[in-house]
Amino acid sequence: MRRLTALLAALAVLCLLPALAAAQAKTTVTVWYPAGDITAGAAHFADKTLFAEFEAKHNVKVEAVGLDYDTMQQKIFAAAAGRNIGDILFIDNGWAPGFLKEEMLEPVADAKAKAWLAAVSPEIKELSDYGNGRMWGYPQYGIDVYGLTWNKEHFREAGLDPEKPPRTWAEFREYAKKLTKRDAQGNITRVGYAIRHVGHPHGIVHKHFWALYSAGVRLVDDPLLLRGGKAIVNTDGGKAALKLVLDMLDVDKSTSLNFPDPRAAFLKGLASMQISETVSIKARQPKEAPDLKWGMALPPAPKAGDAPVSLLGAWIYAVPKQAKNKALAWQLIEWLNSPEKDYELCRKYDASPRYKANWDKEPFKSDAYDQALKVMYPAGKKLPINLGFNGVMDAVGGAIQKVWHHEAPLEAALAEAERQANKAIADAAK
Repeated sequence: MRRLTALLAALAVLCLLPALAAAQAKTTVTVWYPAGDITAGAAHFADKTLFAEFEAKHNVKVEAVGLDYDTMQQKIFAAAAGRNIGDILFIDNGWAPGFLKEEMLEPVADAKAKAWLAAVSPEIKELSDYGNGRMWGYPQYGIDVYGLTWNKEHFREAGLDPEKPPRTWAEFREYAKKLTKRDAQGNITRVGYAIRHVGHPHGIVHKHFWALYSAGVRLVDDPLLLRGGKAIVNTDGGKAALKLVLDMLDVDKSTSLNFPDPRAAFLKGLASMQISETVSIKARQPKEAPDLKWGMALPPAPKAGDAPVSLLGAWIYAVPKQAKNKALAWQLIEWLNSPEKDYELCRKYDASPRYKANWDKEPFKSDAYDQALKVMYPAGKKLPINLGFNGVMDAVGGAIQKVWHHEAPLEAALAEAERQANKAIADAAK
């Protein structure tokens, strides 16, 4: 009898083991982000301690999955179609309209959005608000403002004041010519200005946004309009913006199509000037170019008296409607974007904060780089939120590439880009 009882007890335990194992198994929350150096903030996902506190508190595992930037957007669309998408998407804010068009994203709860917009700094509020206080995600700390960065030693070598960057397009061209270096055969070994001319069309537009917008181009005339509106691209200003670089390629020969991504070229000493996210240079320089002395300022304006314009961009945490662990995904996002974590993580990663209260604390209150950002932020403009925006960016980015690669005349390329952009806006409004 005792043996039978023992046997039954053992069998009961064996039957319970799968249930116990299931009870102890941790839920995995997946975060999809762009791998590589496309944004400084993405590098933080490699830090195994980033989510440790949340994982311990909720008995979950957070898995960060890196995707290739150039194909990430398409992979997200494909994953949504296959109903196998990540729980959290860390995406370029310029991609959000395309996902909204397909009704793929969950909105931030109204009460959460209202509290966030009241607490953050003006530039974060602008990036977060998609009109009437509606939010579709939270911009990460250390947001992007595109700025001109220059190598101070190269300036000295060329007889230029290392503390005075070019302020106008004419000065920009003159500086670039003086900074360009060639070998004995006349081949360019260092460009005065490095350009982004290959890769995802969105990235092409991002890197030249400063010239397009300061010249009067508008990707969508009303940036807060979800449906309708007009792309204003094929103008004298648009032509001048593309011709600026075309002349640097063909006339001045102060830039080239044979150099790497502008940030990499700058950090390797292959370029004296470049225009991109200042946060990326700030994050990469200590490791990749520890001896580099560099400056940063707003990009040059078309002429004296014109106001410089920059791109204010951000990568945002968003939750797709098909997320398998939606409740946990929102908890993780809200924890990561709380005032306390904003302060803690910005201190840890040397990034600019988002909450107004945190800007008044050290080290941000006294940090020279952070304070320089505050000066630059007001010149920043965010990308439109129009549902046809993907088509607009594809059209304009493609036109820029064709012009600079001498695959199409400037006027014809811009005319076709404006036609395609407005078709995309009209199609999305149906």
